[in-house]
Amino acid sequence: MSTSLYLIPSLLGETEVSRVLPNYNTSIIQSIRLYFVEELRTARRFLRTAGFTASFDETELILINEHTKSEELYEFGKKLEKQTAGLISEAGLPAVADPGASLVKIAHQKNIKVVPLVGPSSIFLALMASGLNGQNFAFNGYLPIDKTLRIKAIQNLERKSKVDNQTQIFMETPYRNNSVVEDVLQNCKGDTLFCIATNITTDQEFIKTQTISDWKKNKKDIHKQPAIFLIQAF
Repeated sequence: MSTSLYLIPSLLGETEVSRVLPNYNTSIIQSIRLYFVEELRTARRFLRTAGFTASFDETELILINEHTKSEELYEFGKKLEKQTAGLISEAGLPAVADPGASLVKIAHQKNIKVVPLVGPSSIFLALMASGLNGQNFAFNGYLPIDKTLRIKAIQNLERKSKVDNQTQIFMETPYRNNSVVEDVLQNCKGDTLFCIATNITTDQEFIKTQTISDWKKNKKDIHKQPAIFLIQAF
C-alpha cells in the first residue's frame, strides 16, 4: 500500500479557518486517522476547528517535539510505511522552525510521498508585508537567551544584512519580545530598518517597518504577543 505524509498548516492565532486555509485541507484532514503533533490538546482543538468530525477514539495522535528520541523517530517511520499520516505544528507551517522536520526527513529516507498543504507562515507573511528585501533573506530562528550573546548576535545580523544586502529574520519567545526589541533599538544603527510583525492573520495583526531612530521615538509594547522581527541595514 502506498502511503503519504501530509504537512498540514495550522492557525497562527484566533482567526477564521476560511481566512487562511483552503477547503482542500479540510478534505484531507477528514481522511486521516494518524497524526503527529507537537501538543495534543491544541492539535485536537485545531482539528475540530478545521472540520475534523471523526472520533478521536479512532484516531491516533502521536507527540513529536524537541524531546523526541531518535529511536522513537525510527518507530514513527515504520508507522508511516503502513498508514498515511498528517503532521501538525503548534502554529503555521509544519517542519519550518518546527521539530516535525525530523519526521519529514524519515519519510524521505523511506521513499514515502511528502505532501505540503497550503497555509499561513508567519515568517513569509511578515517578509511580504515588511517592504524589506524579498530577493535575498535569511531566517535565523531564535536568538540566544543570554543578553550579551543576544546583543552580539543582533550586531552580527545587522552587519551581515549590510554586507550581503540581505534581510535578516528572527523570532523570540513572546515573553522576551520587549527585551529583544530594546536590544535591537540600543545596538543597531539609526538608519537600519526594523520591522515588527505581531499577531499575523488575526484581528490584532500589527506590522510596521521603520528606522531604528523612528522606533525609539514611539516604542510598542508587544509583551507575550507572537512576533516575527526583520532588519535590513544599509
